[in-house]
Amino acid sequence: MKKLLILIGLNMIILTSSFGQDIYDSIYVGSVWRKYNVHLPLGYNPNTNYPLILGFHGGQQAATSSQGWTVFAYQSKLSEKADSSGFIVVYPEGLVFNQNRSWNAGNCCPPALNQNVDDVGFIDNLLDTLFSNYAIDTTRVYATGSSNGGMLCYRLACELSSRFAAIAPNCCSQMYYPCNPTNKIPVISFHSKVDPIVPYTGGMGGAPPLTTIYFPSQDSTMNLWSQKNNCQTRDTIINGNGINYDFIKIHNCSCNVEIHHYATTDGSHSWPGGNPNNNPVSTQISATDLLWSFFQNYTLGCLTTGIQDLNENSFQETVYPNPFINKINMINTTGKEHFTIFNYLGQVVWSGKSIEKQDFSELTGGLYFLKVDNKMIKLLKQ
Repeated sequence: MKKLLILIGLNMIILTSSFGQDIYDSIYVGSVWRKYNVHLPLGYNPNTNYPLILGFHGGQQAATSSQGWTVFAYQSKLSEKADSSGFIVVYPEGLVFNQNRSWNAGNCCPPALNQNVDDVGFIDNLLDTLFSNYAIDTTRVYATGSSNGGMLCYRLACELSSRFAAIAPNCCSQMYYPCNPTNKIPVISFHSKVDPIVPYTGGMGGAPPLTTIYFPSQDSTMNLWSQKNNCQTRDTIINGNGINYDFIKIHNCSCNVEIHHYATTDGSHSWPGGNPNNNPVSTQISATDLLWSFFQNYTLGCLTTGIQDLNENSFQETVYPNPFINKINMINTTGKEHFTIFNYLGQVVWSGKSIEKQDFSELTGGLYFLKVDNKMIKLLKQ
């Protein structure tokens, strides 16, 4: 009974099934309780660090349920993807004003904007809480969201770029200015050319209460992030090789980041390839599949290119044997370190703790890079 009362006091609801585990929880930030749902993937192992995706619902979401995260989870199918691909997804909730949830994402949207809600502070504190409670690879934290939630992704990239490895906004525009990220941020975005709410080419919002708000065009949003990431090349594939969407790839950027954009000719103000809401859904692409494929290319701090400029003299720990066959041993460690192994392309092949207990015999021979906290060293696999 005492344990039950403690759980109720923490406002935590835990649901388990063959589809992973959902934990509905809250933290106290800025004199208010902020709620969120954690979805742990099927087979979650607390001894293995997982990538984390934050998924943000749209604005003007009617507060008809005590758990507002469920709408975006249903539309995006991110929990199902987490179960099949092995990542944690967390759905934060916007505060309720006038029976609606929203995010303060810059110049949009009421009512969170009008109340000057500190959603950036909420997410900053939430990440600290999640890192303490769950097995998360802190170098592989990503954000996605739809509509007002996508706009919050852009704002987080501007103000918390040191915490996110990449973002994936959907059916939205960049609404927060000035934007001064400290890190380069990879971006993959999605938008329907026939979106009636946030016009693809820019303009006033298409439905109340957004009719007095100007939304920049998708092109201007891409140009802003192209400038922030110092990108040099832009390629456009018209009609997606005949299946009716445009794909824009902006590359040759600093830190080897890229900007990808998918513009569908079907759908509406909705999640491409997701479950239907009140608007038609694009069948031309799956935003969930595409964003996860994109996210897997990136870790925090430009590690894909930072590998090329390693200063091994700054590495204080010692690894042996090197070359290695199936085991990696360390000396001068404390036992609290987090380890990440990258291949020569900068892709993560393993991440976690207790590296000495791992068997790497299945790795193919070749060059790898071991990151211990913020230090790197070259490894050779025989």
